[in-house]
Amino acid sequence: MDGFNVSGLIYTCIYLISFLIIYFIILYSNIEKLFKQGAIWPIRLAQLILAFILAYFVAEGIQSLINAAQF
Repeated sequence: MDGFNVSGLIYTCIYLISFLIIYFIILYSNIEKLFKQGAIWPIRLAQLILAFILAYFVAEGIQSLINAAQF
């Protein structure tokens, strides 16, 4: 075993925290107005996919800032 991958753990924690924050922001926004009334599953699926994508970008951005700060 090579040891414990700290950068992978940091990336995962950043991703999960940003996913939760972004998901609740999207959940309380008015994204459902973009869909037909009563389309619950497509709205929920769109919220999850959008939260996954935005959390990925946030985690990548923070990880690149952390890597740039290391000499």
